Amino acid sequence: MNPSSDKRSTNPLPISLREELVSIYRELTAEIDALGVTCWARSHCCDFNRAEHRLYASSVEVAYVLETHSAKELHFDGPLCPFWQDGLCTERERRPLGCRTYFCDKDFTDRLQKLYETYYSRLQEAAAASSVSWSYGSFVEQLKEAATAQRPK
Repeated sequence: MNPSSDKRSTNPLPISLREELVSIYRELTAEIDALGVTCWARSHCCDFNRAEHRLYASSVEVAYVLETHSAKELHFDGPLCPFWQDGLCTERERRPLGCRTYFCDKDFTDRLQKLYETYYSRLQEAAAASSVSWSYGSFVEQLKEAATAQRPK
């Protein structure tokens, strides 16, 4: 995490929760790889407006993203994700579970949904064990709210 005060989340995650989140992401990636699902990188899937898909995330995932992005650098264009630029995601490392399990290949939709639910439950349990406040909603809306709260008054 960058020590600069404008780069830190206003509610940093406890180290144990951050480590569990990273572990969850790593294990999920391994399971997706084992399924044989691949990203075609055509920029169709992750354009959630075009795909008519609404991305949801937990407050834990939003806090994790905000650990490395200052509020000043996040620019919102309506409902579009601020990391969706020129047809590509610019935040692959810290993207939420919903991004990680959303692919163009519809043959895997059901299996990916089950993986999402499994890892979402693990994340929710980890947050509860860490006594971290939990909310779940639109990723972009939560990111906007958190970024607004992070900006100096």
